[in-house]
Amino acid sequence: MSKVLNSNPSGANAGEGESMSDELFSSPFLWQKQRRDDISAASDAHAVVLQPIGSIEQHGRHLPLDTDSWTAGVICVRAAALAGELPVLVLPPVWWGLSPYWMTFAGTVSLRVETILALLGDIAASVREHGFDRLVLVNGHGGNSGLIEAMAAQLSDERLRVAAVSYWKLAPETIVSVSEVDHGSSGHSGEMETSIQLYLQQSTVDLGRLEARDCTDIDVRAKLVGGTAAYLPPNPGGESPSGVYGAGYAGTAEKGKHVVEAASIGLAEFVKKFWAAYRASNSAAAG
Repeated sequence: MSKVLNSNPSGANAGEGESMSDELFSSPFLWQKQRRDDISAASDAHAVVLQPIGSIEQHGRHLPLDTDSWTAGVICVRAAALAGELPVLVLPPVWWGLSPYWMTFAGTVSLRVETILALLGDIAASVREHGFDRLVLVNGHGGNSGLIEAMAAQLSDERLRVAAVSYWKLAPETIVSVSEVDHGSSGHSGEMETSIQLYLQQSTVDLGRLEARDCTDIDVRAKLVGGTAAYLPPNPGGESPSGVYGAGYAGTAEKGKHVVEAASIGLAEFVKKFWAAYRASNSAAAG
């Protein structure tokens, strides 16, 4: 079994991202690594809480199932570090998301919409109960985008303000600038996602399992929506039997580094503004 799982982990891009990042397990900003008094102190300091969410789903034959969740989680802990003196805590990732269209491929675990909404709702209620007043849902999976935006609207009240953002919206210019084949699209297991995983957890990537013929041209999807911003769920049976949308073969760790760094900086900047807005509104109310 082990030989099958990692027959050619380094692929054609060895040299960078050799070891899997352990940031999701060792960062000092992780909620679960605090003691209860630390959580109380963070609440008193009005810390911003980040909730990464992604998916456990197929990402072609060459990428790990946790691609989306791992990306969102790492961007959160890096943003927390970049926030400087501003207090930030990162909750454990919500590993699963809405992925019914990938269930034809082994390994995908998809939650119902109702389950995701209930889960995020319970997490937010716990965060609110402990006195925190700022929560950001940070998404790494396209299928969750609409859900997290709806949850931000539903969960926000006078005690807890909730924001939602997908990581690719934090670094659009960088994604376009480093993309050589996929025209700045995140795709699915294509140029960008492959690049990010080569950078973050190269030991789980096996480019030897990916063939160019498996990479559905990203323009196929663009033509289906007619160049609009309409959301159309993937239909692998009719569009991409391999489950790969985009040029995974064009991925490099260097591209992934640029995207992750830009998204982390973008999230840190948003967190600072989100926190400052809270301080300003409280000052105005007090005045």
